[in-house]
Amino acid sequence: MKKLSTAGRFIFWLAIIFTITFLVRAESGDRRASTHPQKELAVAPITIFDENGQPDVNGVPSATSTTVDVTVGGGTGFQFVPSPVNISVGDTVRWTWVNSGHSVTSGHPCAADSQYCSPNDMNCASGILSNTGTIYTHTFARSGTYSYFCASHCVIGMTGVVNVSGGCAPSGWSAGPNLPTTLVRAVGVWFPADGNFYTMGGRTSDSGGADFQHVLKYSPTSNMWTQMGVTLPDNFMNNMACGVLAVAGTPSIYCVGGSFALGTTATARVFSYNPVTDTATTLASGDNWPGNVAGTILPGGFVVTGNYLYILGGYNINTASTNQIWQFDPTQPVGSKWLQRVNTPVGIMYAPTCAIPEENGIIYVGGASDYQGGGVVDTTNSFSFNPIANTIGTIAPIPRATGETRALNFNGKMLVMGGGRTAPNPSMEVDAYNPGTNTWAVNTPVPAFTTARRNFPTDTDGTTRIWLGGGYASDGLTALNSMEIFCAAAGATATPTPTTTATATATPTATRTPTSTPTASPTPTPSSTATATAVSTATATAAATATRTPTATPTATTTPAATPTGTPGITPRPAPSARPRPTTPPPRP
Repeated sequence: MKKLSTAGRFIFWLAIIFTITFLVRAESGDRRASTHPQKELAVAPITIFDENGQPDVNGVPSATSTTVDVTVGGGTGFQFVPSPVNISVGDTVRWTWVNSGHSVTSGHPCAADSQYCSPNDMNCASGILSNTGTIYTHTFARSGTYSYFCASHCVIGMTGVVNVSGGCAPSGWSAGPNLPTTLVRAVGVWFPADGNFYTMGGRTSDSGGADFQHVLKYSPTSNMWTQMGVTLPDNFMNNMACGVLAVAGTPSIYCVGGSFALGTTATARVFSYNPVTDTATTLASGDNWPGNVAGTILPGGFVVTGNYLYILGGYNINTASTNQIWQFDPTQPVGSKWLQRVNTPVGIMYAPTCAIPEENGIIYVGGASDYQGGGVVDTTNSFSFNPIANTIGTIAPIPRATGETRALNFNGKMLVMGGGRTAPNPSMEVDAYNPGTNTWAVNTPVPAFTTARRNFPTDTDGTTRIWLGGGYASDGLTALNSMEIFCAAAGATATPTPTTTATATATPTATRTPTSTPTASPTPTPSSTATATAVSTATATAAATATRTPTATPTATTTPAATPTGTPGITPRPAPSARPRPTTPPPRP
């Protein structure tokens, strides 16, 4: 019996030793959470190379360098904020975790290249996850585009990019090289993966057949335009809604809807363009935009946030503005990519729209076109939309009536870029909305650009540069090919202000609908709120979680407007009223 007990004890201790050895080895190959409060020193020297194969340095920045802060897990909880970041050689990026279970891992797309990674530039391929409070820094010694991602959430679009340059100069607006052609009604898109500015579609004039089925690329590095080799799918190239979305970690430019020169019909198709491969792919008809079942409706305002493309309102050509909001998710299966949300408070079209991740991804509209008296007019209609809560809020109105332009998120502020049709528009004015104080500023921090224009492609890297070109001149007729570039020579200094969130109105639960008939709003006013009538299975609550139902047909009903909690801004001048333009000839979409 004693021998058996001794043998049993021996076997027991052997099992314990084996188990400990196995667990240690298993852990070394797994992703694991780290709570290091700051970057640790590596136990052995490591040489890091940039994308050009040159040695990169990670260490103490020089006396003239800048540190730029990025939150990890900010915004929706699965975002790097801000992203992208634009810095100069010698600058440092400091990532701070505000949510747990994320990593900063260099590489693109979703494949570690071991150039840098949290928490300490070691074992990058293992994708070590860190928790709230972790701080990781990296100093970039050479210019280039440095993509990175979260090892756990790259597949749902949690990616970022650091663009490193020698700085931009001169400060302010300057002329860029002319576009290869005159171009109006194209969409400008900055593509973070390569740092270039692209124009999608448009037309070269208002003559029949002038639709531009091509992509133009502007390279900030070479300061040159290039017409890409791709031919886009059709001639419905005007007034599209476009933005960068990622599927399985691969970003592409997605475009929705559009019309052709002199046409009175519109398409609902969706296509994607991959700048890396220079190829375009049309999605299945089951993924067509449900907001244009009539075949005559153009997208209204549009914006990308949280790897979703949102379309707010629309233009039922030569008839009325519309008030639906649609959310597009490129990762969903065919027939399930679109989700209808709450309606806009008024019908809007050609609306300057942007999302600000620093404000939890809230979407803002500052001004919009409307169809009144047989013509397109500018308005001061302004409001916010919270895509998570699916609610509408009010904000201080933009100081001037405008439309037919874009709004850009620049260092946490919404910039409304010129535009407008009704005299004295088109404009070159830049109106900046601060969501933290609910106030507007005119031509500051970004001054007015040089040439008044509307319907022009424009976009920004978010912190340092703004690009714009083409569009209609001040006469509203002449197509331009000139380009302007804004440079904030001080570099990236994103400094979000304290959030003041507008009071939201409760809305029915959002429903995913393959088909839906838009409701027109021919004469909207800022005092009414259009809301969707819930289907029989919906619960009338402010729902953050969408539910799918086979069909849904929203109808506009008047409800009291939402009440803002922010302090209204003092506008530099009285907000002009929208003025109808002559009804003959009808406006060209």
